[in-house]
Amino acid sequence: MKAAFGEREAIQSRLQQIDQTEREIKRHFDQERKQLEFRLEMIELPNARKRAGSIKKRQRSAYVGYLQELIVAYLKQEKRPVRGFAVQQFVKDQTGHHIDNMSAFMNALMPKHEEVRKLGRGLYVYEEKALLHV
Repeated sequence: MKAAFGEREAIQSRLQQIDQTEREIKRHFDQERKQLEFRLEMIELPNARKRAGSIKKRQRSAYVGYLQELIVAYLKQEKRPVRGFAVQQFVKDQTGHHIDNMSAFMNALMPKHEEVRKLGRGLYVYEEKALLHV
């Protein structure tokens, strides 16, 4: 009976690993889909006819998304903890846009990009999560 019980636990554990891996892969593809849709939207925005009101909101949210992607790419490239001020300077150097409240901006970014973590007072880091390979 002991061997059957151990086998049962092993099977359940493996099923949990498969579920976790599926969630990670799905999240990866969802993230890539969002990036591609964003890029497509950025390409199409200048060509779109200007509609009253709705286009401004979409442009602003697309621009915020662009800034978030820029910051994530910068943190990924750095591979070390980076001060919020340095991130703010990077964005200003790259785009000319000044982010007034960096903490609020990063707090909005982190739920969308789980790889970005706040380590302490104003320190942000990109930590790549490895997919389970069994």
